Amino acid sequence: LTERHQLSKALGDIRRMDWFMTHIKSLAVSENFAWLTGWTSDLDGNQINAALTRNNIRSLVHFPQAPEDCQPPMVMKNPWWAQPFELFANLLGTPSQNEADPSRVLAVMVPLLFGYMFGDVGQGLVILLAGILLQRRWPIAKLLVVNGFAAMIFGFVFGSVFGSENVISPLWVHPIEQPLPVLMVPLAGGVVILLLGLMLNAAESWWQGKFVRWLQVEAAIVVLYASLIASYFWPGSLYISLLALIWYLIGSVLQSPHAMLKTIAASVGSLLENLFQLLINTISFVRVGAFALAHAGLSMAFYTMASATNSMILSFLILLIGNIIIILLEGLVVTIQTTRLILFEFFIRFLRGTGRMFRPLTAPTDTSDTRRTT
Repeated sequence: LTERHQLSKALGDIRRMDWFMTHIKSLAVSENFAWLTGWTSDLDGNQINAALTRNNIRSLVHFPQAPEDCQPPMVMKNPWWAQPFELFANLLGTPSQNEADPSRVLAVMVPLLFGYMFGDVGQGLVILLAGILLQRRWPIAKLLVVNGFAAMIFGFVFGSVFGSENVISPLWVHPIEQPLPVLMVPLAGGVVILLLGLMLNAAESWWQGKFVRWLQVEAAIVVLYASLIASYFWPGSLYISLLALIWYLIGSVLQSPHAMLKTIAASVGSLLENLFQLLINTISFVRVGAFALAHAGLSMAFYTMASATNSMILSFLILLIGNIIIILLEGLVVTIQTTRLILFEFFIRFLRGTGRMFRPLTAPTDTSDTRRTT
């Protein structure tokens, strides 16, 4: 009965009407009567009711469903370690009610991209310490702490300390000595990032009630892209690509069955465009390895200049100035590049940013405690 006839809702309405009719005589003639509506992040109402009770205010708090034609503001609730990365999503726009909040994913992705391009133990330590000093004044500086730590980790991977490759042995390779692996690993990472974006798009389709449409067409594109990438290692996956192509064409026809030939022609054009865009997005991640090589090359250049001098003081000054230039200039460039990859290669797959952020009103000033000055 509760589900079929909405009995609980009806009982709730009766209870509210009973409260209103009981208090209407005192409220209707009172100057303190007010009807307030709005949005709140206090989802269970405990804080609101506690504040009203504390101030001896007779009230009735009700949480109705939002109107269908009204989009509620969004509250991004993330653990403390993911909150600094909400900045990236807000650059494009606030995720709406049926969109994925990528902050937790970015808490892993952003440090990996930054650290790979800026791998150095000493320089990463400087960035980490700068973030610790600045985070109280500017909360966004928490990103420096995380990214600086990631740069230190990749510094051990590449065997680099303040630009020197002679202090510690690399856990993997020196970028200058073996550039090809350094370039290829970001390509594989780019494929994973793009597939993750496509899967988040699938989740959004499910939330929006469009999952069948996604299965008919977009799922085939995901399988086709993944199988084409896999064909580099396993040529037999091209058969899967063929099946995905047939799947895509059938799905496109099912969505527009009235003009089959026109639909097939349009769907082939759309497929080529999507695959070409995915290919370009994948290749874009090569620049992650290119920046890692550039970082190692610039550090080597300053060490070569320092070793060419006979003065120990001059050599030290060259290394000091060189590391400052690398930290400031290349740190800025790597930050911009990381942001670009997130916005234009990852977010473009699923994030529309059509929501609006919940911005609560500030509490009114208690004028009873305000001292007047003359």
